[in-house]
Amino acid sequence: MIGIVGSGITGLTAAWALGKFQDVSLFEKHSDVGMAAFGATQIIHGNEVEFDIPFRTIKRDYYPTLFQVYDKAGIQTKVVDYSFRVDSNSEPIFGFFSKKILGFHFGLPKLEVLLSKKGRVIFSDLLKFYANSKTDWQKENPDITILDFLKKYRYSNEFIYEFLLPTFALVNTCKTETVALYPAETIIGYHSRGYSYTPQETAKFGTRDIVNRLTQGLTDIRLNAGIFGIYKKGNKTIIQFESEEKEYEHVVVSTQANQAKNLLGKGFEEEIEILNEFRYEPSDVVLHTDPSYFTNPNVSLVFNIRNGYDKPEVTLDLARIIPELKGKKVFQTWNPHKLPTDDQILKLAKFERPVMDDRTAKAIQKISNLHSKPDCKLWLCGSYSLYGIPLLEAGAKSALQVVSKIVKKPVEEIIKA
Repeated sequence: MIGIVGSGITGLTAAWALGKFQDVSLFEKHSDVGMAAFGATQIIHGNEVEFDIPFRTIKRDYYPTLFQVYDKAGIQTKVVDYSFRVDSNSEPIFGFFSKKILGFHFGLPKLEVLLSKKGRVIFSDLLKFYANSKTDWQKENPDITILDFLKKYRYSNEFIYEFLLPTFALVNTCKTETVALYPAETIIGYHSRGYSYTPQETAKFGTRDIVNRLTQGLTDIRLNAGIFGIYKKGNKTIIQFESEEKEYEHVVVSTQANQAKNLLGKGFEEEIEILNEFRYEPSDVVLHTDPSYFTNPNVSLVFNIRNGYDKPEVTLDLARIIPELKGKKVFQTWNPHKLPTDDQILKLAKFERPVMDDRTAKAIQKISNLHSKPDCKLWLCGSYSLYGIPLLEAGAKSALQVVSKIVKKPVEEIIKA
């Protein structure tokens, strides 16, 4: 029997893949499966609508592993309108909209981009970044930060501080100044795949469908699991619960690193030391009905960069994404610079996300070294445990790599099984 602790996308992927070969127990501390634990259900026009918090979108070129899992598990996706605008201190400075022409999707700059001096500068630098950054980075010290890289290759302040760093602060849900210290490789690898466009997609039937399909066939899912600790007794790996303890052949810990270290006990001192190297930053997401957050009905997403705030405020107009809303205005705002009034808040959720830096990269290598030991029985995986972004892709990919080690089969064979 294999125990999997945590049921976000990492734990779900691990359970789905391992369950093809061995008996699996999936543990979650919340009263709902982790990936859906922060969602909200509202009655809209007399119908029940479930909101994904945070709202998750994925692109086929940036999330290849996750799409392989979704496709094999029968999780359908749909293209969504993720047109966006960037406002800097209330001045519109950049934006893109998506257009489908003759069956092909295109990303095109908004007219105000071409009419604005800042917009033209940002667009010019964006094309330069697409075309040159990967080649330029290959000439550099691999540890160069993205800010040092952008300054060295003379990108404009507008592109650096009013576009690239703020948009990645959303992607990584961290402070803008934290993104500046990310290794250039992570952002260049994500963002510079040439000037091609693939649309954003989301699960056609919501997060609940993802959860149901990835847990289909699992007979042992324990919510409110109440795990007190995980420790080693001789060569045995033990999970301790409130009223019992149980031995598992393997234990896969797919929680965040800062949560995993608090679960580990005697015999896992090396793992705890490694997990201490990972740092997290908090982020708030609010589901609400306050229209003052969204002043442009022509896009789906608005970035607000304001002096005095260390993160961009980003608001998504869900009415443009969710047909069931039938035009009713419901918004989701990341990093709100102010909160809506209580009567306008539908749900406020708090998250933590891993920070990527040189210290992180070294810790990731140490995890890889642990997993290479022939007697490894405790496995650490999650978005924090792979070098790079985006987070959902890293979570799914790290889970499959662990499963590959446990069942001694290549990832491609595991997905197809």
